[in-house]
Amino acid sequence: MSRKAMITGGSTGIGRSTAIALAKSGHDVAVTYATSDAEARETARLVEAEGGRCIVKQLDLTSPETANPCVDEMVDELGGLDVVVSNAGVMVNQKMPDIDLETARRIFNINTFGAIMVIQRGVHHMLPDGMNGDLRDTPGRVIVVTSVHEEIASPVDTLYTMTKHALGGLVKCLSLDLTPLNITVNAVAPGEIATPMNDMEAEEFDDTKRPAIPARRAGHPDEVAAVINFLASDQCGFVTGVRWPVDGGFEAATPLAASGYREAYLDDSS
Repeated sequence: MSRKAMITGGSTGIGRSTAIALAKSGHDVAVTYATSDAEARETARLVEAEGGRCIVKQLDLTSPETANPCVDEMVDELGGLDVVVSNAGVMVNQKMPDIDLETARRIFNINTFGAIMVIQRGVHHMLPDGMNGDLRDTPGRVIVVTSVHEEIASPVDTLYTMTKHALGGLVKCLSLDLTPLNITVNAVAPGEIATPMNDMEAEEFDDTKRPAIPARRAGHPDEVAAVINFLASDQCGFVTGVRWPVDGGFEAATPLAASGYREAYLDDSS
């Protein structure tokens, strides 16, 4: 029997690559999209070409309360739930002192509160008897796509950094609750990946040189999806509560990147 996976933000980029990777490893998948039905349907076509079943649902997490009915519908149509991949997210490029409350609410609704609601409802279906019930017979997986900015401050987007730091705390706390019930919880932290969020297509991942990244290039969405697929597998039952950077070495090079930032943005007297 196929395992069942749910992926938010599955119409393009990392979400699409993850849907395809999970289909290849024997999952039926449900994907959500915020605005582009056509792109989500293309994801479904690619999943089905790999022999998987794909359900497509619209979900706009600017209203996090809409998560519950959407998750319920997806699980009902899938016939169960084994894997939750929380991937939906946005960037706004705001830093102090330009942050406004309306924008802050929007990005936190999508990146943080929306993720919490999706995961909470997904776990409700993964543990039908609740937190006080028996552990799952088969492995459950919760995988949260955060960012290198879960750990490293972004010099251009304070709000984005804040939302991703919050998700890192969620992963740690949730792993303590769920791992004893046979559901692992982990974060995947992409660096610069060739996705529409970064104004790139996947095929452009190695077109532009990146001197601050040891790999000297952006990443391909498939490289992130491969790690998510591993964390979703039965072989990954002893890994939980941790962050998996997929960043071409960017985190290791952070001191160098910080020096470059200072040279580029600050004057000599700072």
